[in-house]
Amino acid sequence: MNMITLPPIIDRTTAGALVAQLDTALQPGTDLVLEGRDVARIGQSGLQLLLSAKLTAETRGVDMTVHASAAMATAAELAGLSNCLAWVEHGDDQ
Repeated sequence: MNMITLPPIIDRTTAGALVAQLDTALQPGTDLVLEGRDVARIGQSGLQLLLSAKLTAETRGVDMTVHASAAMATAAELAGLSNCLAWVEHGDDQ
């Protein structure tokens, strides 16, 4: 199993830096956990990256789980992506 800890702020700069890391981790026959409980802010580019990673994972047969912060869940909801991104929300109390 691979695990990537997401940075506290996922914007255009940090999303760009995650592309290669995600591509390497999304190898067929592996599981991937994205640990995002410390993400305080995620922009549109970060949401696009996670959606792309989800689609790539499905194509490659990778079981990808995102442990999302409340901020990530709120951003996905505001962008209309809640149903597209199945996340395990940690919330603020954990």
